[in-house]
Order: sequence, then C-alpha cells, then structure tokens
Amino acid sequence: MNQTTNDNRHNVNAPPLRVERITKQFRQGNVTIDALKGVSLSIERGQFVAVMGASGSGKSTLLHVMAGLTRPEEGRILVDGQDLAQMPDRELTLFRRRRIGLVFQAFNLIPTLTARDNILLPVLADGRSGMADGQLTELLDRLGLSDRARHRPDALSGGEQQRVAIARAILSSPSIILADEPTGSLDSVTGQGICQLLQQLCREQGRTIVMVTHEPAVAVWAERIVVLRDGQVLTEFPAEESRDVHRLAARYQDIVGAAPAGVPSVS
Repeated sequence: MNQTTNDNRHNVNAPPLRVERITKQFRQGNVTIDALKGVSLSIERGQFVAVMGASGSGKSTLLHVMAGLTRPEEGRILVDGQDLAQMPDRELTLFRRRRIGLVFQAFNLIPTLTARDNILLPVLADGRSGMADGQLTELLDRLGLSDRARHRPDALSGGEQQRVAIARAILSSPSIILADEPTGSLDSVTGQGICQLLQQLCREQGRTIVMVTHEPAVAVWAERIVVLRDGQVLTEFPAEESRDVHRLAARYQDIVGAAPAGVPSVS
C-alpha cells in the first residue's frame, strides 16, 4: 500500500509531531549558515506550544521544516508517526494538505476568492468538498465569520482575514496546526483576540498547535514555551510558571541573556 493511501490511517498513539536531531543549513554566497543544529522536540496531542526566539534564532525555519515546506540536511520529522523527510514531493504535498494546518503572518489568502472559497480551497483541491460542506457553516459561526463568508479579502479587516486563514487551516481536522507569527500583521488588540481564539481551539476542541513568536504577550497564551537561540533549543517551561506577561518577558530575557551562544541551558 502506498504512502498516499496510508496518510489517513495515522497512528493515534504517536505524538502528532516529533522532530529528532534536525539540522538545516543555508548557503549565502560562499558561507554556510547553520539555521538549525540538532533540534529535537516532541509535541503531545492537544498541546498549545509557543516557540520563542529573536530574529535569526531559527524558529521560523523550524516551523517550515515541521510543515515539510523545507527539507532538513539531517534528522527526522514525524507527523502521526510518519517521516516527512522520507516522502517524495507529491506524497508530501498530499500528506501536508490533509494532516498539517498552516497559518501565516501574511494570511496568504487568494484575493479573487471569497472568504468561504478561501477556506474551502485545500479540501476542494483534495477532492473532498462534500465532507467540507457539512462542517463549513458551523466553523464560520464558531469563528464569527458567518456574515463575512461572501466577502473577498480586501473587504475584510486584518483580524477577519486571519480568522479566515485559521478556518482554512482547521477545516480538514489536521493532526497539528502550525502558526508562524500569526499576530505579526495585526494591531495589539486584534492580535490578542487571535491568541485567545487559538487557546480556545486547543482547550475546547483539543487542537494541537505550535505557534512561532518573538512576543511574550503572544507566547503567554500557550501552555508550554520553548526558547530557541542560534538554531538550538535553550530550554522549555510551562507557561503557567510565568502566566503574567511581564514575568514571562523577564524570564525570556534572562534565558537568552544568560546562556552562552550555542550552549543549551537547563530549566
């Protein structure tokens, strides 16, 4: 049986996401940049995890590797127990469409399509429109988009566009939702609303979410926080230990300021 058939028979006992000793490099002229250096991380089902780090820490690269958007030089990416790094491109595309929900800072909506059609696009491309129609009305209502479904992106606010992007990511019930700076293009009030929505999706629907951010005010909504610097995991800790934004910001600065470059710390 080929991989395309197998991708719907995922291992429910496996963590929805595990990366093992991931190494990723980029070339800039004659220089090799080590973006990720042996990163390992396991995400449990129903967790909301924030990956924090400054620009250049490797956090967005890690998310792109997790999503199968870029391949690592070394290591394994396991989604529902299946290794993305070993999949041929076509099988990886199909697997990602069904098992991984992606939310980006720039929304990535098709400007000529309505909100409804943007949400449906991945399942339509996968030939599963009948399944999606039964869930769409409930999802639009849940995200407060029922009266905006026929509007195109240029008629939506930034928060509405991001909610459309989130709806698109969760419609096919993926194993994991990956969000890359999902509040970065939004004002602070709207951004906090998106964070609250992600937290509710995790708590009320058992969604598994990994969110990349450099903002303590965003990370504080997660249940677990992982800190990256120089392509390595420095440490991780439960967010409840620093639930106040100012305490979290201070702890984050202490972590990235105290550890020598390239040396993971122990929480």
